[in-house]
Amino acid sequence: MYLTELSTPVSHLKGVGPSTLADLKSLGVTMLRDLLLHLPRDYEDRSHRRPLQAAFEGLSVNTVAYVEGHEFFGFGKQKTLKVHIKDESAAAYLVCFGRNFLAQKLLPGMRIYVAGSFSYRFGELQSAAFDFEPWSDDPGRFAAIIPVYPLAGRLTQTLLRKIIGQTIRQYADNLTDELPEELRRRRSLVPESQALRNVHLPQTLSEASDARRTLAYHELFLLQFAAGRRAVERRRGAPGKPPDTRLIESATALQNKLRARLPFALTEDQDRVIRSHFESFSGGNRVAMLLQGEVGSGKTLVAFFMSLLYVGAKQQVAFMAPTELLARQHAENAARFLEPIGVRIAFLSGNLKGTARTQLLAALKRGEIDLLVGTHAVFTESVEFRDLRLAVVDEQHRFGVAQRNSLIGKGRNPDTIMMTATPIPRTLALSVFGDLDVQEIRTMPAGRKRVETHLARQGNEQKVYDWVRREIASGHQAYFVYPLIEQSDKLELKDAESMHKELTQVFPGATIGLLHSRIPEDSKHEIMERFAHGTIDLLVATSVVEVGVDVANATCMVVEHAERFGLAALHQLRGRVGRGPAQAYAFLLYSPELTEEGKQRLKIMLSESDGFRIAEEDLKLRGPGDISGTQQSGYLQLAVADLSRDMELMLEAREDAFTLLESDPGLLSPEHENLRKLEAATFAEET
Repeated sequence: MYLTELSTPVSHLKGVGPSTLADLKSLGVTMLRDLLLHLPRDYEDRSHRRPLQAAFEGLSVNTVAYVEGHEFFGFGKQKTLKVHIKDESAAAYLVCFGRNFLAQKLLPGMRIYVAGSFSYRFGELQSAAFDFEPWSDDPGRFAAIIPVYPLAGRLTQTLLRKIIGQTIRQYADNLTDELPEELRRRRSLVPESQALRNVHLPQTLSEASDARRTLAYHELFLLQFAAGRRAVERRRGAPGKPPDTRLIESATALQNKLRARLPFALTEDQDRVIRSHFESFSGGNRVAMLLQGEVGSGKTLVAFFMSLLYVGAKQQVAFMAPTELLARQHAENAARFLEPIGVRIAFLSGNLKGTARTQLLAALKRGEIDLLVGTHAVFTESVEFRDLRLAVVDEQHRFGVAQRNSLIGKGRNPDTIMMTATPIPRTLALSVFGDLDVQEIRTMPAGRKRVETHLARQGNEQKVYDWVRREIASGHQAYFVYPLIEQSDKLELKDAESMHKELTQVFPGATIGLLHSRIPEDSKHEIMERFAHGTIDLLVATSVVEVGVDVANATCMVVEHAERFGLAALHQLRGRVGRGPAQAYAFLLYSPELTEEGKQRLKIMLSESDGFRIAEEDLKLRGPGDISGTQQSGYLQLAVADLSRDMELMLEAREDAFTLLESDPGLLSPEHENLRKLEAATFAEET
């Protein structure tokens, strides 16, 4: 049996009742494989004796002591037992909060093993967190490396160690290792069953470290193997031959027409990505790309260039965005750049009804629309293409896997380009999107100035307001962003609706708009049009302006309660300004009651302007779980590996997985038999 197949519910274990079951579930543990992969967060090294005297040096204690006597303090229900103990170095007290029954187990004169954290308080050495056992010739866990697990609810270390030990004894030795033996030798890995035993019941800390590395590699290898297999399947579904030479010439001519109309030169990174895509397209290779770019780096324009290859080859393109605001902006930009060179463009949202919708869908099905820009409405069953060959998905992390697959299913295995302005650290991108060609646009358009970032404590708003007032007087515009739409009874935070009213008093004579998610789409569009054309001076909003809002004349971004926003959101908001020739400014107003993580986020925003560097710091702060929405999208569920520290291991696993698939795609070699059986079993389970 493979570890991935060990799906027996933990309720089958002896000693696991309803209460324990609920606590385990809150830890993400429902099956025996989850339990085996619930690894220790730390280890307590009891392999060496440490007398009570060691506590004065800040060390944990692991000693043999005698029980000297009992005493109590407090009265009634607060009455608490203290057990006086003594070893050859010092005396101490065990404080038994809620455990007065230990008076019957720790009798005066007994010799005991005792381990725990002791500190000097109230004139005496004492511990309320201790472990003990009557002395015997076998010290057992008092001469071993003891695992310390993450807990929840009423779970105790003792119970968790017991049921994990029971699972290891019953199942670990019967597990089949799917990795080829040659690969294990080359990467210095131990068999998986041994790794599970060693990580939970290590003889040394070094043994535990090696076991964790083995299990992390296993997890990352299977992740990359699945990505490699998807890449192989995608290539297998490719047309298999390059487009006709005349079609390539036609497509190239369209690209050249667009390039000639641009009033600026493309950046080096933009050119590189466009050339790479052209080589794949003209060679008849399947394209599956994750295109990441800094805020304002020109990803959308690159996507337009790539789309022209398909339009020139008489094929159709779908361009998706998560909000109507962003989709409409893409449609307007497409009309500005592409319609003059002959591209037929249409815009589809959920608000398009009746005859207009019917006519648009009929034209799309007949092939009379080259580029369809839309929102989630593109996913609906009634939307049919004549020949969809490219699907572009902007802000891809805001769509679920099923939604993206639904769009792809509308064509004959179309090429896919997923874009994000929220850079994903390369290690995470290769793990989550391991089957995609990850392309990055880091260089910014010429003349783009760095946005000056300033921090201000709440209470010092007047200085920020004065600065914004000067910018508005100079003919520029500003954003004010808040974490809430309206006042909350539970949170003492400023909100957009209340501040919209207040700021009309702060900035008399200025035209102030309000934008948030509850405003109807038509009204949102009208407000953004007025802001874009300069008839609104100051836009009060929530994070709805985080993506897709491009107003070159806006020079001030004020984010109040900045500590309530994540790093990615703050960087996106800051990227809404500085899109024109004038110097731009971001003001992050924060509460004095900052958490340590909140302080770290603001320091990073102050010192860093590179979105890729910020993404790396975000990974260090938060871990990989929710970076770029990968957890909600169902992509990344790592139990052992930690991408903030296992980068090298992940790259090794990726190299090994892809090399194996290239050399033996059918897994026909005898040494790959276990991997072939695992893949077959996994496929059967999924279908």
